[in-house]
Order: sequence, then C-alpha cells, then structure tokens
Amino acid sequence: MEQQLREQIASQKISLARLPTLRSITRETGLSSPETKARAQLIKELSDNEEQLELLLESKRVDAVVRLQDELHPPQNSEDCRLSNT
Repeated sequence: MEQQLREQIASQKISLARLPTLRSITRETGLSSPETKARAQLIKELSDNEEQLELLLESKRVDAVVRLQDELHPPQNSEDCRLSNT
C-alpha cells in the first residue's frame, strides 16, 4: 500500500509539472475552463494521496512506539481491571 501510494504521488507530481501553469491557463482560456478544472482535480487527488500516505506512515510509527513500549514495559497483569461495587 505504501509503495503504491508513493508511486502514485510521484506520477501525479510528474503529470502536474508537465501541465501549463495555472496563470497561463487562466490567461488563455479563463478560470472556469476544462484545463483549469483538470489541473485542480489533479492537485486535489495528489493532496489526498499525500495525506493518505502521511496517515499511513504515522500509523506505522505509532504502532512501532506501542510495540517498543510493550517490550520495554510489559503489562504486569493481563487480566482486565475489575472494580468492586463496595
């Protein structure tokens, strides 16, 4: 999953770099042109993929920290803590 996201992001960045700049698009065809909308859509998809990758990496980091914490400080009692009603 991570590698696939990295490849998609790289491909989207290359595609975005090949497109004319937004300034040149709007000068030639206007702000509401199909070219402007296509560029905006690509930027949104790229942003979504970058966010998804960031969340995936952060999740992996947190999992690693929790595993290390459990290794260094194993739980003393694995049973659930029961509170008495007295």
